[in-house]
Amino acid sequence: MRTTQLKRIGVVVSDLDQAVASYGKIYGIQSWQFADAAPADATSHGRRTLRTPGTWRSALGTTLPQEDAPGPFGNPAQSVTFELIQPTGGETPFNEQLLSKGEGITFIQVAAEGGDPAEHFAQLGITAAYSASIGGQCRTWWDTRKQLGGFYVEMVPVDAPAAEPAPADTALLPAQGIYHFGVLVDDVMEVLPHYRDIFGLESFDMKTWESGEGRLDAPQYRGNTDPVGYFTAQAHAQDFGFEIISMKYGSCHYNREFLDHRGPGIHHIFAWMTTQEQQWEELTSAMTAAGYPVVMGSPLRAGAAEFGYFDTFDALGGYLVEIVIRRFQGKPEHMSPDWIVDYSEAV
Repeated sequence: MRTTQLKRIGVVVSDLDQAVASYGKIYGIQSWQFADAAPADATSHGRRTLRTPGTWRSALGTTLPQEDAPGPFGNPAQSVTFELIQPTGGETPFNEQLLSKGEGITFIQVAAEGGDPAEHFAQLGITAAYSASIGGQCRTWWDTRKQLGGFYVEMVPVDAPAAEPAPADTALLPAQGIYHFGVLVDDVMEVLPHYRDIFGLESFDMKTWESGEGRLDAPQYRGNTDPVGYFTAQAHAQDFGFEIISMKYGSCHYNREFLDHRGPGIHHIFAWMTTQEQQWEELTSAMTAAGYPVVMGSPLRAGAAEFGYFDTFDALGGYLVEIVIRRFQGKPEHMSPDWIVDYSEAV
């Protein structure tokens, strides 16, 4: 099957009301669909959950993209839908996430074409982690944690209805879409075949990022400027992508505040990019003043670009938000990947 679109991002939170307030403040989302779930027909890893049925509260909200703003891969800015879930008891993948790892992005819902999701995952030997009738709809979360790096996948048809953006307040951080999910794993090369098999992604740009001119020009992590290095693979579907990351050496947010505590998982979303210095300065200043400073970042590619992660981990539920500025076209040796993994060339 081939994945086309991102439909929603599932975030487990410990306090739904507090999270909704933070999402309103940061992303400008003010309209939410609230629900209480207590499915009686749930199955978890092939078992009924009658003795300890799972329950949760949820809120579904969607960002309103700015008019004429750019978005991922040359498209206009697009809305991003979040499903915030507060487990309230029993056995669910959401309660497992909260009790074993803490808050975080627990699943992504994607649209795919070219087959039936149940048959697709059965052929890959991937089983359902949880399935239940919720709001009159049967939903299934596939247990892709081992294959992809700590998160579940919910796969729906391309024509599945999407949440519509609603009028919103001015956002501190006007999300343009999801350029990529930053996924931390133990071994990048080991998981790439699973991203191919599950999502239909065939081409991955491979790059080592480490302290030094032309790569990480001047990295910092909470003010620490010690050398650091990590290895990445990047690929994208129609309207979103993945950056798959493993640590090489040094200390940064990836290992010291994520991998060391919870293992593989979705660490960040890359949701905003500009070429304008004034926009970069205004956004970083506004987010810092609001209590979300840049916790990790660096100029890149000999000054051609710069990235930063805002410290939204506590406010948004276990993940950071990345922003990027592209200042000028870098030299080819700085812009090119180290190599490309292309599964269409398989022999």
